Amino acid sequence: MQAQSNILPNQGGVDVKFKGMTNAFVQTVKVNGITGLWRGLTANLLKIAPNAGIMYLSFEYSKRFFLFYNGYTESPFSHVPKSNVDQSMSPNELRHHYDKKKGRNR
Repeated sequence: MQAQSNILPNQGGVDVKFKGMTNAFVQTVKVNGITGLWRGLTANLLKIAPNAGIMYLSFEYSKRFFLFYNGYTESPFSHVPKSNVDQSMSPNELRHHYDKKKGRNR
């Protein structure tokens, strides 16, 4: 159904015409067998797998960076928490605590 178009020459150049979703399902199973329903799956998986890896790595790096930025860890490259910080504090409480220690008023 996606390849059919009244605008394109020969209505998209596809020799198979579908009347609806169920008709497309039935014709696909008749012509290609049940495995025809998964045609193109490999190409989609090959493009999704790198995307998932990149998203996971960027999330983990961002999380480490912001833990360091807010003063919870020693370095953005490690999970070692700072020894003098109460790890149950929120970022606002941490900043307030830090400013109090330095003698700053907010």
